[in-house]
Amino acid sequence: MTAPRPGLVTRLGPAGIAAIVASVLVVFGLGAMILPALGDGSGSSGAERAAPPASAPEPASSSAPTSSSAPAPSSAPAMASSAPPVSTAPAATRTTPVSANFNTDYEDRAVQLINNERRKRRCDPLRVDGRLRTAARGHAADMAARDFTGSSGSDGSDPAGRVRAAGYTAFANELTAKGGDPGDTVKRWVRGDNTHAVLVDCGITSIGAGVAMRGRTPYWTVDIGRA
Repeated sequence: MTAPRPGLVTRLGPAGIAAIVASVLVVFGLGAMILPALGDGSGSSGAERAAPPASAPEPASSSAPTSSSAPAPSSAPAMASSAPPVSTAPAATRTTPVSANFNTDYEDRAVQLINNERRKRRCDPLRVDGRLRTAARGHAADMAARDFTGSSGSDGSDPAGRVRAAGYTAFANELTAKGGDPGDTVKRWVRGDNTHAVLVDCGITSIGAGVAMRGRTPYWTVDIGRA
């Protein structure tokens, strides 16, 4: 009876088995490397095809500077449209008398001298009314700025209208003059028949004097009222 043939494992021995296992591992390792490589190749080609759409937004971004520059022309008309309000400057010039150089000492002294003349006629002294003084100063400044005298304002205003605008409603009369100190100016008014009658009217009660200077020359306005 023949002896049984040794099995495959016995014939290969430990070294043979190790060689078979190593071969199997090598085969599997190569497969793992080849398959991802094939997958990456197809994926990269797909990415390259997708790249053109990604570059499409760049024209839009390049157009942004042109769109941002568009408002600049529109801002120029806006500035031009704001120019017309400058035409209101002439109206502003009418308020310049407020900044005139007023001689308060002359104003107060003239009122004192007028009241002295009224006492001679046994009339009550006049009291200074701020509203009459405001109207008188405004007209005096107008005369000084434009170098004229008279009761008609450069804007066509009249004494009663200027006094009403100042808030006083019982206007009686107005006197104007150019040059001279308080003594000289009041003397001129006292010596004039019409102007003297205004100053010594016992029915008037209030006064406002305005003296605006043009250099060294005073321009005088005195407004008188019955309230």
